[in-house]
Amino acid sequence: MTRNAVERGSGNFFVDDHVLQQVIEKPERSLIGGNPQRRPRLPIPAEPASFFRWHGSSAAHLARLTDFVTAKSPLEVEIGSGDGRFIVDRAARFPARHFLAFEVQYQFALRLFRRVEQAELTNLWVSDDDARYTLPRLLPLASVQIWHILMPDPWWKRKHQQRRLFSPPFVSFLADRTAPGGVLRVETDVAGYADFIAELLTAEPRFAPHDPALGTLFAEDRRSKRQLYCTEHDLPIYKFYWRRR
Repeated sequence: MTRNAVERGSGNFFVDDHVLQQVIEKPERSLIGGNPQRRPRLPIPAEPASFFRWHGSSAAHLARLTDFVTAKSPLEVEIGSGDGRFIVDRAARFPARHFLAFEVQYQFALRLFRRVEQAELTNLWVSDDDARYTLPRLLPLASVQIWHILMPDPWWKRKHQQRRLFSPPFVSFLADRTAPGGVLRVETDVAGYADFIAELLTAEPRFAPHDPALGTLFAEDRRSKRQLYCTEHDLPIYKFYWRRR
């Protein structure tokens, strides 16, 4: 461990303060795949399908997306949707709500979209963008009722730390875009990451302290592939719920 590294939590998870400071000063350094305008332009479902890419979709398609996001329906956002089994089930059970699902792995994003099509859902849009790039450009302030961030990648290696989803700039963004009374839901199976996330959220005064009772809001949700794996192998899952003041 270098002199700039600080252990948080347990296991092999650690935070290098030097890398964290770089992310604070230049949040774009953390984007998966680097500059979104230079990412490979892999084919996406034809418009007007409810799949979008900030750099790749037409202006008309992004206008439809903006109308969807700014409608009066409560908005929920999932970051890191995997194959989409959780968010597709939730969107099907709450047809009056609108949903955005972000999955940066291209093949997983397409698989998620196929689930949307098979379920004939009209209240869920999908993207393979890095949410940290697109959402600040898309979402109005105080617009999200519920965030779902389930099992974010811990990016174990020191050289990959900057890719971690949670950082002070990201937490500040979440506070900006969460509606008053809205809920930030986070789950991880990495003890050290859980401690680090809790530390960041505790330092953000716009969120009330973690309230376990809010977990009842999600008791009927379908579990993700990783959640099922942890349950089947008796691995702990650290669950957090913060409400926007």
